[in-house]
Amino acid sequence: MGLDLIAPEYLAVLDPFADEAKRIVETSPPLESLPPEIVERSVRRVKWTTKEMLVEPNLDSIRAEVLSFYLMCQAVASVSFPGSPEVRLISEATRNTLRYRMYDLFKRGQVDLCLRAVKRSINLVDLEIGEAIQVAGFTIPRDDFYRLRDLRLAEDGLETVDDRILPQYLPRYAVRWTDLAPLLRHRRKELTKLYLVGGWAVITPRDLWDLYANFISVRLEDYVQSVYERILESGAQPSGVLAQVGERISSMVPKEVAIREGFTRGPAGRLRPEFFPPCMKLALNGVGAGLRNYAIMMMLTPFLSYARVAPSGKVATRMADFINDISIVRDEIAPLLFEAAERCNPPLFKDQPQEKAGIFYHMGFGMTTEPTLADSGRSKWYRTPNCSKIQMSAPTLCRPDEFCRKVKNPLTYYFRRKYEASRAE
Repeated sequence: MGLDLIAPEYLAVLDPFADEAKRIVETSPPLESLPPEIVERSVRRVKWTTKEMLVEPNLDSIRAEVLSFYLMCQAVASVSFPGSPEVRLISEATRNTLRYRMYDLFKRGQVDLCLRAVKRSINLVDLEIGEAIQVAGFTIPRDDFYRLRDLRLAEDGLETVDDRILPQYLPRYAVRWTDLAPLLRHRRKELTKLYLVGGWAVITPRDLWDLYANFISVRLEDYVQSVYERILESGAQPSGVLAQVGERISSMVPKEVAIREGFTRGPAGRLRPEFFPPCMKLALNGVGAGLRNYAIMMMLTPFLSYARVAPSGKVATRMADFINDISIVRDEIAPLLFEAAERCNPPLFKDQPQEKAGIFYHMGFGMTTEPTLADSGRSKWYRTPNCSKIQMSAPTLCRPDEFCRKVKNPLTYYFRRKYEASRAE
């Protein structure tokens, strides 16, 4: 890969959220009409070899790279949810890709190009290495300098390295620890494992590649979340290329092997009420006459059903595509809804007994009080309304907490809280 003359657009290869990348997307046809080679690239990139991770410095290659990245992200948002196995898979793949690209560019002498990309996200400075080793006027003991080197070598299982590899392990930069807040918040870094001096974290080139790759993977997860929330708000069912690519990527999720930290592909698991957003907790406690139908039918029914089933792998249109036991609906989801309806003032079914069938109707089973898997798809499986709609339709139920500021849909709140808790375990 020749890098003698690099177009400014090449920064999009290192930062798919950069302005250079956004301009490529804005001036390209819709993702649904991309040529087959880019569609294939959006799937293959999940399992790339290191050689495939590299991008030639020409506009056609850069454009294919950027568009395939966005198609991958939007396709996964179409068939899964925040924190899903699919999201973790593409996040991990993107992190590995960015880390290798940084390594390769450093090796080829393109350090300045990498630093241009990094400094858009991180307040990075060079260490002052001379008679003394300093950063921002603070001195780093020389013993600590070499201890950091040896620690990084030990972490990679290396006892001896040649002069070509050694510079990767020598402390060279410092970054404001406050700039690492997104990584700390997502538990991609631990403050106690950083060498801090005067508010600066001292890092090696290898640390830099890892930090930056993690920054991009966190932004990817946030972007997938935003697409997921837009899909919920639109009410439209993703189809065509987005659905096809999403399903193909989903099929690449390991079935039994943990992707990371014990998270495996499998059933969604029991509901975790401790991760419910405030609005849903309030609705579960019962509401007054004016809000009963909206709180039970439009809020709780879709929320609890999607939260319990956590549909992923294909576009969610029928619950039967994701469960094989109707007891999940009858014994787990429905009792919570019936209890919430009974807590209303007056109880919802006391003067509207037909709404018991309405609950199953909103889960896609048609008007019935005895749903079966065969009934799935007889009506629309309603989606959870976005926070803005709840604020307008049921303002008394909207009492946001600190976490609410990170999301635009109650389902996102639940999945993100559950995901972050799994990372902390």
